[in-house]
Amino acid sequence: MAVAKSLSPGWFDNIAIGSSIPRDLRIHRTHVAEGGGRIVGFITHTTVDDKADIKWIGVEPGSQRKGIGSELYAVVEDELRRAGVREVRVETVSELTEYEPYERTRAFYEKMGFRVEKVKKTISEDTGEEFYMAKYVKALGPEPS
Repeated sequence: MAVAKSLSPGWFDNIAIGSSIPRDLRIHRTHVAEGGGRIVGFITHTTVDDKADIKWIGVEPGSQRKGIGSELYAVVEDELRRAGVREVRVETVSELTEYEPYERTRAFYEKMGFRVEKVKKTISEDTGEEFYMAKYVKALGPEPS
C-alpha cells in the first residue's frame, strides 16, 4: 500500500486507496518489484477463462521510468501465456480526459502492445466528476518456444 499511497492523488483516488486497492491486493494475483530492500512497484490481475484483466499497476514516483513497470508486466504476460490466456485487458483514463499522469499511463500500455477497444464516459465515485475511461486490449499468442 505504500507504493499506492505514493501515487495518490495523482493516479489513485480516495476510494482506491481507502478500499479498492487494499481489498484487491488480498484477492487478486499480485506481483511486486523490490529495490533497496523494499517494495517499489506492484501489479495485480484476475483471470476468467482465457481472458485476464490487469486491475492495478503502480511504481513509486522515484522509481518510475526505469523499466520496473515493463518488467512487472512482462512477468504477468509470461504467466498468462503459460496458463493459456488469449487476451489481456486493462481500463485507464482515456485521452479524451486531459490529465498528464494518464498520458504516461496510456503511453506505457501502448508500448506494451495494447490497443484501445472502446471508450466510455463515467463519473468518479470519489469526486462526482465526469471523465472518459478507455478499455485497452492485447491479444496473446501461444507461449514462445
